[in-house]
Amino acid sequence: MKFEEMCQETAKELGPLFAQILHVLYEKDVVQEDAIMRWAEEKAGADEADKVYLQQCETFIQWLKEASEEEDEDDDEEED
Repeated sequence: MKFEEMCQETAKELGPLFAQILHVLYEKDVVQEDAIMRWAEEKAGADEADKVYLQQCETFIQWLKEASEEEDEDDDEEED
C-alpha cells in the first residue's frame, strides 16, 4: 500500500496518524474495504517490524469485519 510507504518515510509526522487517515480515506471512498482487508491479511504474516501500522489499525479492521458480517446477515434475512 503506497500510503503505508509514505507514512514510513515520514514516520514522525504521519506514522502516528496512520489509522485515522486510513479511516478517513475509507469514509471518503478513496480506499475500498476489500483493499484494506487484503492489506491486513498480507501484513498478518509479516515480521513484527512490518506490523506497526496493522497494530494501529486493529480497532478499525475489527470494525470493518463486524460491519461486513452484519451486512451479510442482513442480506441472508432479506433472502428468506
